Amino acid sequence: MYLWNRQITFDLGRWAEGVATTLAAVELFNSKSATHTDAWMPASVGAPNVMGLSSRLEAFAPFAEERAGLLADPDVLAAVAASGPCVTEVEDRLSRIIHVAGERGDVPAVFSAVTWQAHPHDLRAAVAWATEMADHVHAVHGHPVFVGASQWGLPNGLILGTSYDSLAEFEAAGDAIQAEGSFLDRIECSAGMAETIQSWVMRRVT
Repeated sequence: MYLWNRQITFDLGRWAEGVATTLAAVELFNSKSATHTDAWMPASVGAPNVMGLSSRLEAFAPFAEERAGLLADPDVLAAVAASGPCVTEVEDRLSRIIHVAGERGDVPAVFSAVTWQAHPHDLRAAVAWATEMADHVHAVHGHPVFVGASQWGLPNGLILGTSYDSLAEFEAAGDAIQAEGSFLDRIECSAGMAETIQSWVMRRVT
């Protein structure tokens, strides 16, 4: 299984227009596609002019082939063109889901993610650490946590993603991790390049 993710950065002066046109494009793609795409906005954490798109994939090739075929559709091209002037940067990533702590379940209402890049020499250790951390935090707060690994979009990239039904659950989970007390000790044992770390708290808007 894979997680496909697109990160879109809007011109701040055209943020509202960018959000509206991108949501319209997502709705159109979903009406024509066998694979559902969800849209996400920051939950008052992180860059406010960013939107995320994601799709859960059993296989990547059918998804990519279908999306390429849709670009021959004039309605799709018009929808993409409408949002284009509002966008300053786009980045796609493809992560293979290599571990899930708990039951992953349906696409959540709120999603937190920590992403980072491992040095090639540290990749094996980074995967092992991420897997252990996913199991640990799931045991502490009970929410499903997955580990994704990527060589495409972000080479040697890793993601720890956690699902919640609400922001209140996200906050309570963070409180539980702090109260448990071993978080800093576990962070000291991590492997990866610190300058590449990004973290997000996103609310699903589709």
